[in-house]
Amino acid sequence: MAPRADNIDRAGQAFPDSPAETESGDADRRRHPRRSVLWPAVLETGRHRFDCHILNLSLSGARIRLDLPLRDGAAVTLHVPGRGEIPALVVWCGEDSLGLDFGLPPAQVRAMFRDTLETLGLT
Repeated sequence: MAPRADNIDRAGQAFPDSPAETESGDADRRRHPRRSVLWPAVLETGRHRFDCHILNLSLSGARIRLDLPLRDGAAVTLHVPGRGEIPALVVWCGEDSLGLDFGLPPAQVRAMFRDTLETLGLT
């Protein structure tokens, strides 16, 4: 599968949105479009907090780079500096990244990122 333009990071490296996307074309069934970003964040699970990076973002979820495996279904909170907190569930976990499904309605996520939505093409 050839990388889409929205799957290129700042260094020009292509990456799929999730392991399943490369195998089954899951990008066609997504609820909201995803765009590549490279933003620092903190992922909280239970009493533990881990520095991480948001690799891509949509109004319903994100791909996070984290060198720590978490189980599918784990409840987490994504702390995005200057934006707030987003409760989420881990929906897949790969070798160095994981997928989150946000526990907020898309309208609330849209409000959190309103100043960057047009630039990202997520309006």
